[in-house]
Amino acid sequence: MGALIEPSRGLIELYFKASVMNETINRLEADGAATVRVDAGRWTDDQMLTDLAEALSFPAYFGKNLDALADCLFDVVSGEYGFDPDSSMRILSIYQFEAYARNAPEQSSALLEILHDTAILALKLGRPFLVLLQSDDPDLRLPTVGATAIGWNRAEFQRTKRS
Repeated sequence: MGALIEPSRGLIELYFKASVMNETINRLEADGAATVRVDAGRWTDDQMLTDLAEALSFPAYFGKNLDALADCLFDVVSGEYGFDPDSSMRILSIYQFEAYARNAPEQSSALLEILHDTAILALKLGRPFLVLLQSDDPDLRLPTVGATAIGWNRAEFQRTKRS
């Protein structure tokens, strides 16, 4: 159980090297976590909604807006779809998040708020949900969500480890 808690500093965590994030995912999967991976490198708002809906097996009636996303993510963490319901933890891994954050700052900030709220709800339901964000920009700074700053993972916390 220690491996499930140790890698993360929060419910949303930032990674520079995809290999470091993948090592974390591999450790968590070895302990029973289920992972969904998406690439934000070419996301527009519509593409973000489409990719998440497809990756998390949203129902056909998904309304393709942020409110509908929040509703469907509630169903995901409730175990209705999206992940193996028997997994010990659910991990949403988003690669190249800096591209979406740069191209759509307000929308990416809203997405982070929704993901953070979803992760808190998941903890209340006893179904941990973590969001791992990979950035090709080692200096990416994301807005605070909830009252929590999104920090770099332990292995890359120091700036010198991200070069």
